[in-house]
Amino acid sequence: MYKNLICSVVLAAWGLSAVTPLAQAQQVENLVLNHSFEVDEVIQDDGAYQGWWTWNPAEGAGSMVTVDDIEFIDGARSIRVDPVGTENWHFIVAYSTLALDMSKDYTVSFWAKAQSPRPLTVALKAADNSVDAWGTTTFNLTTEWAEYTYTSDVLHTGVKLEIWCAASNAPLWLDFVHVYEGPYVAGIEPSGATTPVKSADPNPATGATDVPRDTVLSWTAGAFAATHDVYFGISFDDVNDASRANPSGVLLSQGQTTANYDPAGVLDFNQTYYWRVDEVNAAPDNTIFKGDVWSFTTEPFAYTIPSGIVATSNGTSDAASGPDKTVDSSGIDPSDLHSIAPTDMWLADPPVDEALWIQYDLGKTYKLHEMLVWNYNSQFELILGFGLKDVTVEYSKNGTDWTALAQVEFTQATAKATYTANTMVDLQGVPARYVRLTVHSGWGATGQFGLSEVRFRYIPAQAREPQPADGAIDVEAGAALAWRSGRDAALHEVYLGADPDALALAGTVDSPRFAPDGIEFGSTYFWQIVEVNETEAVTAWPGDVWTFSTQEYALIDGFETYNDDIDAKTTIFDTWIDGWVNDTGSTVGYLNAPFAERTIVHSGRQSMPLQYDNTAAPFYSEAERTFDTAQDWTVGGADSLRLYFRGDAANSPQTLYVTLKDSAGRTATVRGMDPDAILVTEWQPWQIALSEFGGVSLTTIKKMTICVGNRAAPAAGGTGIVYIDDIGYGRPAAME
Repeated sequence: MYKNLICSVVLAAWGLSAVTPLAQAQQVENLVLNHSFEVDEVIQDDGAYQGWWTWNPAEGAGSMVTVDDIEFIDGARSIRVDPVGTENWHFIVAYSTLALDMSKDYTVSFWAKAQSPRPLTVALKAADNSVDAWGTTTFNLTTEWAEYTYTSDVLHTGVKLEIWCAASNAPLWLDFVHVYEGPYVAGIEPSGATTPVKSADPNPATGATDVPRDTVLSWTAGAFAATHDVYFGISFDDVNDASRANPSGVLLSQGQTTANYDPAGVLDFNQTYYWRVDEVNAAPDNTIFKGDVWSFTTEPFAYTIPSGIVATSNGTSDAASGPDKTVDSSGIDPSDLHSIAPTDMWLADPPVDEALWIQYDLGKTYKLHEMLVWNYNSQFELILGFGLKDVTVEYSKNGTDWTALAQVEFTQATAKATYTANTMVDLQGVPARYVRLTVHSGWGATGQFGLSEVRFRYIPAQAREPQPADGAIDVEAGAALAWRSGRDAALHEVYLGADPDALALAGTVDSPRFAPDGIEFGSTYFWQIVEVNETEAVTAWPGDVWTFSTQEYALIDGFETYNDDIDAKTTIFDTWIDGWVNDTGSTVGYLNAPFAERTIVHSGRQSMPLQYDNTAAPFYSEAERTFDTAQDWTVGGADSLRLYFRGDAANSPQTLYVTLKDSAGRTATVRGMDPDAILVTEWQPWQIALSEFGGVSLTTIKKMTICVGNRAAPAAGGTGIVYIDDIGYGRPAAME
């Protein structure tokens, strides 16, 4: 026996048909926002809501709308509608408000499919209900995605689109909804309906900033591209207008076969670059599909140290004018102009027995590039002269041992609200966490001294942007470590361990990637990169200590990859073989699509429904998966197998068991203890020590079988259904 999905395509009523998309799309202005449901938007039961919302009378109670990331035709989402009600208007999905011109016609188009063939009615209606529905049209949905469309006149200026979803309880999906002025325009296609022929998915992403200067460009090639032409330059117009006939100096690679391009040398600092990839088909036509122009901006030479700097002083200040005012951006506008308000600045009386100083704790050691200074800038500064003049700049790694860097004269402020930083102190790339400014004189003779703002800039000498991200959890046990290199690093020392205070050197590499050995499930690790260059004045730059925790279990099967395509053999029962093939009492999946369970799930969007019937021989029900390649379930210190199951209160009590078979044909079985466990309607974890599968090579697992009943001692039993999800192997984290 074999499960079979019967599909039929029914054209819409009254001469309206499912529209086949054309190759080239014309542009229209779609009046529907979030037309493909890609934005997280609450679809509210509220007719006053602006956007997508729902409505139902009592007869439609229990209807649901959910965002579906498995079934979609555009982007990565659609909405699934599970309606209740005997009349089509008993559950309505609506969009409002559309501002329409009553002198013009408008087209409504959308893509839809249903679990089984069913009607769907669409109408326009005055948003305030002052004009009843018009243009009401009923379409007959099929089980395949198709476009449905109609054009109507307009009877009101403020309009809502209503989609009447009830009358049939068959679930349906909606996506790619358009309302636009004028007649139907062919060729407006969702991303899932056509084969892409242009280059796409640029890396760096278009508009990206802070891109490393040694970046390698890459993209997703068009479906039929044989070669690629890469245009690259600093002028949008040059890159956009260039061609093979007129390369304009920006056609840097013609006819290359790989979908990546490494610009020669390193790129300039803080420069915006434009690039384009034309996809070229193979002979005989050699059609060229011109690509979009993408852009990115490279990293700056130096970065501003972020907020969190702590300023202290040995001077005496009012609470409103303390040293923190010099690092809190108070008084600085988006154009970096400083105010003339005294409360936006530091002002202090010096101590009696020593020179006044103000000191900055930067939070960690940086390779300091420069300090920008906004001097004291009150309205009467040119008369009072509170601003600093002669200053000694010192630096320190520990706040105790200080080194003098320079004697500097700070330029006086302008006493205007248009004042911008007018002193730049070269910090010469010194490694420092602390900077101290010792004041020797000011621009006046009042005996008080002040400063508006300072800003420190640094060269990124340490490693940054760790992958896994700092604090990441559920990291794969076999994941490699990666990071963004510190500037001018020649080698990277990788330190790793379970104790942040006792990290050991795990390896030294010449690229910012390292695959450590011995990473185990359910563990927390700490790591640090020391950037090394023996030719620099400072040869080593230790970075921050980062941490990550590994996943407890690696997924064997989460049932998310299966779909309803029988011909492609990608259904759940094509992988998990059941009684239709192995002659036991099991049925994996449902007889009609969707075959996997999509409501009762432990995680994700799908689980495996395993129906059992042990009332007849052989009196047990098995679902079995054979792996294409033998599985090693001992890596990462794995010591257990875990799966989640859920039963049904109506089930007949039976015992679950799991059998493993290795590539040599040896098998071992572990049985559950409680037959009533499959009556429980909550998800339960079943954790099995791998040591219980004695005699089987856990490094070469070839088949896994999940069974209800007892193959070793079969006896007549009952029927029921068990849901299985999230099968994995690994090791639970140690309890603290």
